[in-house]
Amino acid sequence: MLLAWWFCLLATGVAGLAEAQEDDWEVTARSFVIMDAKTGKILLAHNPQLMLPPASTLKVMTAMYVLEHLKLDDKVVISPYAAAAPPSKINIKPGEVYTVRELLYALLLSSANDGARALAEKACGSEEEFARKLTQKVRQWGAYRTTLANANGLPADHYTTAEDLALLFRRAMQNPEFAKIISTKTYEIQGERELRNHDRFLFTTPLARGGKTGYTRASKNTYVGMFQNGDQAIIISMLGSNKKWADLRALIEKGFALTGNPIAKLEPKEEHLVFAKRHMGNSVKTASGKTTVRKGKRKSRVALGSMAGDTGKRKTKRR
Repeated sequence: MLLAWWFCLLATGVAGLAEAQEDDWEVTARSFVIMDAKTGKILLAHNPQLMLPPASTLKVMTAMYVLEHLKLDDKVVISPYAAAAPPSKINIKPGEVYTVRELLYALLLSSANDGARALAEKACGSEEEFARKLTQKVRQWGAYRTTLANANGLPADHYTTAEDLALLFRRAMQNPEFAKIISTKTYEIQGERELRNHDRFLFTTPLARGGKTGYTRASKNTYVGMFQNGDQAIIISMLGSNKKWADLRALIEKGFALTGNPIAKLEPKEEHLVFAKRHMGNSVKTASGKTTVRKGKRKSRVALGSMAGDTGKRKTKRR
């Protein structure tokens, strides 16, 4: 009887995988999960427990930990180590002071590696200690196949799974402050500097409720986010994609079809999205409480935070 049950379970799993691979749609991702956001049930998955580099989707976990351990109005003095983080970054400088709230927006919208380091140091004293404690915390939250080595997802000896990512994002979206930040399109921090969300779906479809992108050479494109159609909401996590936006459109369409609330085919808008340039501002507060103006050439850019690696073809390959 037990053996018969096992073969039945195995057959069901194989059938689900075949649906993911042999349907009339194509996805390049090495691993993905489509999850019902309300129940946590996995609707469709491909290699959901394959351990792969998370890239900047790790910043979702960093934000979750920070929201549990710090107050939004806490002040953070930027260290030389935090300021020296590679792109993507918002170019904070040693001695400048930001609130936890400002750095969380930088973390989740502009994928700020320097902001991630600053928050890690504020929460735990060092990024190394933060990564150790964050690994412990995500495992308490149920992400048993996730091990983290830093606060931002830059290349290191760490990994996660699509299943863990979906589970964690579902938990994160139950925090109203996290949900508010991740769904914000643009946000200004001190000095009239504007941050813009890297999740282009927020600008192209009303279905989007916010998500976190990621890219390194090792990880390829990664993503985790939520979409809602009427009273149906799904979470999509994806690792190792060669065609980020195209893969995600296919997964969104498939996800809502599986909920019984199908949507029309999504147009390929994300790859061609263009934003008007605006001045970021260059005045900041320092640890002394004074407001200073940064020296040097004034920058004109859409938003703080490098978009490096957005297509996987630009010179800088970490975000």
